[in-house]
Amino acid sequence: MQISTRSLNALVLVLLASACGSASDSGTMPAANGGGVFQGTVMGGGSRNMRVAVPSSSAATTTDAAGGFLLTDVPKGAAALQFSGGGQSATLATAAMVSGEFRRLTVSISGGSVTEQSEQTETEFEGTVDAIDGAVLTVAGRKVAVTDATKIRKDDAAAVFSDLVLGTPVEVEGTLNADGSVTASEISIEDRNDVDRVVFVGTLTQITGNTLTVGGQTVNVGSATVIVRGDTILTLADLKLGDRVLVRGAVQADKSINATRIRVLPREDEPEEEMHVAGKVAAVGTDNFTIGDTVITVDAKTEFEGNGLHGLADLKVGDFVFAEVMKQADGSLLAEEVKRFTPPMPG
Repeated sequence: MQISTRSLNALVLVLLASACGSASDSGTMPAANGGGVFQGTVMGGGSRNMRVAVPSSSAATTTDAAGGFLLTDVPKGAAALQFSGGGQSATLATAAMVSGEFRRLTVSISGGSVTEQSEQTETEFEGTVDAIDGAVLTVAGRKVAVTDATKIRKDDAAAVFSDLVLGTPVEVEGTLNADGSVTASEISIEDRNDVDRVVFVGTLTQITGNTLTVGGQTVNVGSATVIVRGDTILTLADLKLGDRVLVRGAVQADKSINATRIRVLPREDEPEEEMHVAGKVAAVGTDNFTIGDTVITVDAKTEFEGNGLHGLADLKVGDFVFAEVMKQADGSLLAEEVKRFTPPMPG
């Protein structure tokens, strides 16, 4: 994926400020703006070199040869994306951006019409548990459904739903549904200790032991730091100079950042291959199934699990599933793992 040269070398997006300080107290840390990041793909003719922008803001970028884009500094609350170029112009209404959110999405454009393939939209954001209604949480103003397929973790170990109490700080990963709710694939319970939280995008320029330099900022990697690329868990040894990364972490007294999560973003002209698709099964074929408008193929290596799901023959129209998929050279999607889950009912 080609990243526009207008992307900042180190765009620091302050997510939360503690009661004992603010961004202005953080020396070299920029002022808070609560922005987020869109990483996406535009499908359809004319998607190359298309301008992608947030209306009434300075956030804008250009798609690469494959229609991919990375849009940073998206204002909190932004609820639309404008696509223009190649004789096409269209505006997509989206779920409002949460402070510090990272979102991946795929859209299809034709003339003056653009459609989000919401079954493919993934989100990652932080917040506190503000309400609990049965197995549905409210985090950062969003309804978050916890299912029997949701992984809950604390301090790099498995946790349970009862560990999620009011006021618990969490990081949520999952599918962002068309109604703005989230079906959680993983919830990580965090230990914030009243420190400043930051989210920023930058280029990795130095690696010294467990310390990174990202866009001029010192980033400390600890045993609890999660490093990911797509859906793949990485190690510190997998990081390379020149990687474009999204860092989440806590600002320390010396202005360094203790990273809780580092997400490696695709390099220029490098296609994104891994993704999640989730939702209700609309059709089942001999070697594939459909969620929304997305057709997913299975093969002998595809793993099935959850509620008696052992193979494609057990999958039924109306089932709800998470699918971890790989994009193939021809653009089709091949499932590596399929999990059937039961949507929660509010209490």
